[in-house]
Amino acid sequence: MNKVTLGLRYLVVMIAVVFLNACVTTTDSRLSKKASPEKAVENYTQLGLGYLQRGRPDWARERLHKALEIDPDDPAANDAMGLVWQTEGELDLAEEFFKKALKEKSDFVTARHHLGRLYMQTGRFKEAVQPLETAANDRYFNNRVEAYSDLALNYYRMDMPEQAITAYLQALRLAPYNVDALVNASTLLFEKQNYDESLKYFDRFDRLVQREQTLHTAHSLWLGIRLTTIKLDTARSIQFASELKRRFSNSNEYRMYQESLSGSVM
Repeated sequence: MNKVTLGLRYLVVMIAVVFLNACVTTTDSRLSKKASPEKAVENYTQLGLGYLQRGRPDWARERLHKALEIDPDDPAANDAMGLVWQTEGELDLAEEFFKKALKEKSDFVTARHHLGRLYMQTGRFKEAVQPLETAANDRYFNNRVEAYSDLALNYYRMDMPEQAITAYLQALRLAPYNVDALVNASTLLFEKQNYDESLKYFDRFDRLVQREQTLHTAHSLWLGIRLTTIKLDTARSIQFASELKRRFSNSNEYRMYQESLSGSVM
């Protein structure tokens, strides 16, 4: 590559950098100078959440810091900053910001859901129940299905399988083809030896697989093997076993399947 080519490439890169910087500067300038303070806070918060979703908590924190400079008490900005700290593993700060958001707006269901999740993450399962139940039972909360699933997992970790099943079934009432809820409800019902109900939800999940809307995991295949074996559906059992061997031959589930052939596991 000659010096002229290198020089042109350098020039193109520099132009791109200047252009990107100009875009960011213009964006930040527009947010801070032309927008009302309330709108600027909202825009910075949304921008921060966007960066967080793209895996850039550092950029998210910078935008959210600007939002909180304008209004330190804004509930949405505090909640979003809590998510940033949680992503970075600073869980004490995450809790502080979620609680500040709720202090300013006690009916802020999103922040309450996030706080419940944080409690669950830190093993404070009893404390997690109330905020997760509040979020799940709010009929106008957009992430209600997710809140029910979180509540179910929290109950499961508290060794309360009946309550976990109930919460998963509530999630499925709202979203009948939610993959995680289908598999988890089927698993818990299987463990309770309620095989008919377990198979009902497993079959619904398996239909999604057949439509190529999701994939089996080692866990779901092993669950399918056990259910179809109990129901004497040999063809399906062989099908699931073949897929388990083909895709997950090094998994614990395949090991358990092999052990089951000798009658030691089922």
